[in-house]
Amino acid sequence: MKKTATLVSILMALGLSSSAMAEQGYGSPEQATPQAPMPETAPAADFSDADLQKFADVQDDLEGIRSEYSGRLESTEDPDQAAQLQQEASQKMVQTVQETGLDVETYSNIALAIQSDPELRDKVQSMLN
Repeated sequence: MKKTATLVSILMALGLSSSAMAEQGYGSPEQATPQAPMPETAPAADFSDADLQKFADVQDDLEGIRSEYSGRLESTEDPDQAAQLQQEASQKMVQTVQETGLDVETYSNIALAIQSDPELRDKVQSMLN
């Protein structure tokens, strides 16, 4: 269950959540994959510079996966195929994150923290350049 919640966090951060599929007509939100509630506060911003750099380095690869699968999801009308594409995208993203040396939980925690911590967001943004 924890891995599923973490994957949902990644997918939400990258715009591939199942609720987006539901909005595109792939069933009602009640039929969408259940999502774990998002924490109201981000985890403490206690990340090493090395982890932040890994997070920054993987963004282009994840954006490529998100872009590829978003296009494929938009072009399918079959809910089963859409669910399969979403699962493939999730697996690729997890593998890509893990290949950087980050675990999925750390990646998700950084993604959540930069949404609420402008200083951390600026620091990661500077690492992207």
